[in-house]
Amino acid sequence: MDSMLSRTNICKARLCIADIDRHYYQSHQLTLAQESSETIRRSMMRIVAYIYNANDDLNIRKQQWHDDQPELMQQYDDSKIKLWIDLGQPDLKRIKKACTLSKNVIVYTYNKSHTKTWWDKNKAKLHTFNNLTVYEVQEKNAKELEQFNNKRMNLNCTLQDGDLQINDGSNHLIIERERLM
Repeated sequence: MDSMLSRTNICKARLCIADIDRHYYQSHQLTLAQESSETIRRSMMRIVAYIYNANDDLNIRKQQWHDDQPELMQQYDDSKIKLWIDLGQPDLKRIKKACTLSKNVIVYTYNKSHTKTWWDKNKAKLHTFNNLTVYEVQEKNAKELEQFNNKRMNLNCTLQDGDLQINDGSNHLIIERERLM
């Protein structure tokens, strides 16, 4: 276990979220574990997914090296899963598991060439899951997110009409997402 921790970068993010669409206004303190094998882009996309779905019960998985857990999760009081969130292009077996275990499942994709191949191959089967939503974040936006990466991030986040504006005092970015299903 110690060898796993030594290969993990820890960063803290303070998110001030103003979600005008959902009338949700709250600050959150996140501690993120980024494995050495994980890209900065993926780590930042985890933050974006958190912002889009922020609520007081949304949790980031504690151990990134356990692939059987969602990236983000919200549970009911009885520990059943209310919301399962994954990133990238999960395989159908994982999506089926998520849709079986959770009331709602959201996938955020962010690499245009991989997303197109994955989507074209799987869209017919993905449409059979009634509790699945898939969003594509523009690849340009995902790449630009890297400018915000820091050991200690203070991000002001505004959501309006589905678009997300992130500002850290030096950088400003508007994230656009498209709902694929």
